[in-house]
Amino acid sequence: MPLQWDFSTLADHLAAILSQAEGDLRLEQAVYGLDTKDELALHALLAEGLRCYYDVAREVHYPSTVGRKLTHRARCDLVLTPRGRALRLDSTPPTLFDPSDLCEPCDALWLEVKVAYQFREGGVRHGGYGAQWRSAVVEDLRKMEADERIREAGLVLLVFNESGDILEKDLQLFEDVLAQKEVLAGFRHVRSVPILERMGHRLCTAALWPTLQR
Repeated sequence: MPLQWDFSTLADHLAAILSQAEGDLRLEQAVYGLDTKDELALHALLAEGLRCYYDVAREVHYPSTVGRKLTHRARCDLVLTPRGRALRLDSTPPTLFDPSDLCEPCDALWLEVKVAYQFREGGVRHGGYGAQWRSAVVEDLRKMEADERIREAGLVLLVFNESGDILEKDLQLFEDVLAQKEVLAGFRHVRSVPILERMGHRLCTAALWPTLQR
């Protein structure tokens, strides 16, 4: 297993970001909760919070796709680098004025972030809840593990649901899918934050898996 990036600490940071966001919503007595935010809004929330600990780049093209048309290049949701060392982007030609300590893609942590909601607004069960855990997530993991210029990567799955029991069952089912699809993933790190129930959800969970590069 790679040692440069501490996934347990990263999971703690994610939980702290979600807890702070939930606390802010309660303080302002907001009508809408975290579970009404769409995936891109949650990406932005996490990216902003993680900048307290790392340099963060969003929507970064995968290194192995260099040379293709930009519209044909797959992108990764979040890329973390050590504080003060921005990611070296292949889409930006190098210049004499570039910082000398830019972080190479192989030294960064590449993260795909997905969201699963058990309920829709109004408390209606989300018909696609199970599907949110499967095909698209598996394909993202495969992209990361197959990229020879990525050494460390992971999946962040944000889950909104009603209980810890359901969460544990769904996490195990998801890992069963990964095994069936022969996707290599390491030990999961799970942090749950209680949220005010507005539409059926009582928990917001960040589940983090490191990928094992082939």
